Amino acid sequence: MEDIDNAQDTTVDVPDNPTKGSGNNFWKGLLRTVLGITISIILTFGTNSLILWNRKVKDRKMTAMMAMSNIESFARTLELRSNRMAPNDSIAAWLLCTSYEDLELLPEKELDGLISQATTVATLNHDHTAENIFTNNIDTWKNLNNVQFIDNIGSCFSAINGVEEQFNQWVKEVPEAIHDVQVNPDQYEGSTIPMKTMHSIRMRTALAAIHNRRCWLRYAAATLRFFNLQNMAAIGISEQEVMDFTTAREKKGEDVGTPPDANSFYTNAYTLDSLTSLTHLTDRIEELKAGKE
Repeated sequence: MEDIDNAQDTTVDVPDNPTKGSGNNFWKGLLRTVLGITISIILTFGTNSLILWNRKVKDRKMTAMMAMSNIESFARTLELRSNRMAPNDSIAAWLLCTSYEDLELLPEKELDGLISQATTVATLNHDHTAENIFTNNIDTWKNLNNVQFIDNIGSCFSAINGVEEQFNQWVKEVPEAIHDVQVNPDQYEGSTIPMKTMHSIRMRTALAAIHNRRCWLRYAAATLRFFNLQNMAAIGISEQEVMDFTTAREKKGEDVGTPPDANSFYTNAYTLDSLTSLTHLTDRIEELKAGKE
């Protein structure tokens, strides 16, 4: 009995399935690996998508800012041109208000100079870069994804081109009026070409239009700004942001000195006296002349 009891005490418990524990560990490890890979993929694609989305948002805002800044910049150009035409306006008004008899007292050259000062007006030319990018790139429209904003900006660019075209057409009419007098002087009263110019109804109309054009430029600038406010509201960008962006674009870069002066690159044309390296040719001509004698 004792032997039997001792034998029983030395008995070892054996698990029902020796591979059960290791199998569970395998599946748990595999699950962790799959989850880790899945989370990594999600994070990778999610991060890339977030980066692309942020980039798209920034590109959309930059495109909108460039377009609205271009409109504001042109409005500023119109105001600046109106201010710069103040001397033209004053001289034109004086010429129109002064009688023909008094104008006749002025020397011909002096009167001609006054007419030239009043009628010398530069054409308008705005930068079409932002307009071309906005209107000719379908991807830009897709990225903006705002039909109202796209329509508004398109209308503003059309208005800008219309203002520029109309103003430049008027600028061309002024020298044409002067040219008409110079070509057909007999059709106008006056003892000199400048006086005949002042007798031209076409010329006097052009001079009177200078003041109206100045007022019209300021009106056009205000109108463009009004529509630009609608653009800002449609895209969700503040007026201050657009103003600051435009001012930053207009600021000049670091001062790098004075630009080249064209006159400094020109020298006197060669003459026979200055062609010192070719004196033998001049001497040859003199020999031929002497031979003829």
